[in-house]
Amino acid sequence: MTATESDYLLRLASLSLSFVGFSAVVVTLRGALGGELSDRHLRLVRLYIEGGFLVTALALLPTLLNLLHVPSSITWPLSSAAAASILTFVLVVQFRRRRALEPGRFPPWVIAIYGVSVVAVAGLWLNVAGRPFPPSVGPYAVVLTWALCVFGFIFVRTIALFLQRTPPA
Repeated sequence: MTATESDYLLRLASLSLSFVGFSAVVVTLRGALGGELSDRHLRLVRLYIEGGFLVTALALLPTLLNLLHVPSSITWPLSSAAAASILTFVLVVQFRRRRALEPGRFPPWVIAIYGVSVVAVAGLWLNVAGRPFPPSVGPYAVVLTWALCVFGFIFVRTIALFLQRTPPA
């Protein structure tokens, strides 16, 4: 792994961990404003924290493999397979969680995010297979960056839910 590849992934891990911390501060503000956490709030909090930690861990995985002297020819397929498996699981779990709490049609922006995310995960599987290009850091870094952007975008779209004051009972 080159210094540039390692640097990018370590910076992404740092940014992702900062996102987790900032999300936790906003959730704490909800309590300070007298608000309780509904099931919808809890689903979103889990998404922010789980998603941020996943991106952090996955961004660190290639560096760990590099420290273990795993060759790049194995690092990128292995890292991509781990990320694709985990992100596939996350997509299914988040779909089920949202469906359980918010029945009805998904808004178009949610459908678009799921669609692009499915394509991104498929790109990871192609990186595992070495199709159409040999496995490399590129697809891996793009998908992890996409995942963090999605978690951040959802955070920005839903932050008002956390900062609203709960009316006195």
